[in-house]
Amino acid sequence: MTTTARERIGAFWDTHIGAWLSGEDPMPLPLPKWFESYKGVGQGKPTRDGFPEPYHGDLLGRVHTPRMVVLGLNPGAYCPEFQSRNGIFAMEIHEYGSYSNWQTTCPYNRPVWTDVMGGNRYYQARLKFTRNWLQDSTASHRDLLIFECYPWHSKSITAPLRPPVEVMEEYVWEPIAELPVQDVFAFGRPWDAVAQALRLPLTAELGSGGTDYGSKVKSRAVRIYSLPSGQRLLVEWHPGFAGPPSPEETKILRRALLGAATGEAAGPITPRPRTGPPNASILVPGEQP
Repeated sequence: MTTTARERIGAFWDTHIGAWLSGEDPMPLPLPKWFESYKGVGQGKPTRDGFPEPYHGDLLGRVHTPRMVVLGLNPGAYCPEFQSRNGIFAMEIHEYGSYSNWQTTCPYNRPVWTDVMGGNRYYQARLKFTRNWLQDSTASHRDLLIFECYPWHSKSITAPLRPPVEVMEEYVWEPIAELPVQDVFAFGRPWDAVAQALRLPLTAELGSGGTDYGSKVKSRAVRIYSLPSGQRLLVEWHPGFAGPPSPEETKILRRALLGAATGEAAGPITPRPRTGPPNASILVPGEQP
């Protein structure tokens, strides 16, 4: 029986995280190269004191196949109370039997986390975007899958993220290629630098500096890159904000890319090649899903 990319990657992380939680300190290939690809210092220095978190959601579709994929930068600040070997979440992973099983429970949006850390604005914003984009108010955490560019924790990002191309291909793009999504979303300008560092082909540039698609925010930019699978990576941002667009702006972008709810095309998007060197120096605080 053929193993899918999602099964292969899920099994890799289940084995790795399981060994780490048991007291081992494994770093099988290609993790050393991935870990060294980010050189954060100070509050941005990555730690291995907590278990890595490469994705959030039901990767294997054990309960429900995700209908939305969003990319994050990294899992955010390390919280020993939850993410150490003796932390609350470490104990939960043991109880559920694996990281992949545990991730189907939406751990960062449950009371065990929110009662201590407060409401999770990062996750709630992406879940709201999922509902708006899918035009389905009933969409839940089971519909949303988040992949991290860099799976280790740090309080902030203080250096460029330059993940190895071959690692992203195997551990992120290949699993995403198996999902029933046309578009993959990344919010915040740093992802534009990551996309260029990964040498993804830019196929269109909308909004600020590109084709006007009707956004009410003049500074909003949307860059569309092609993934190896043929799926589209949509990187969206405007100055001072790295979250998903509002419901109104989501509707405008959706109409521009997918057409109206009737399925009628909204007109062609004219490709606009980007010129100039990649901007890989834009830094933002680390993200907590």
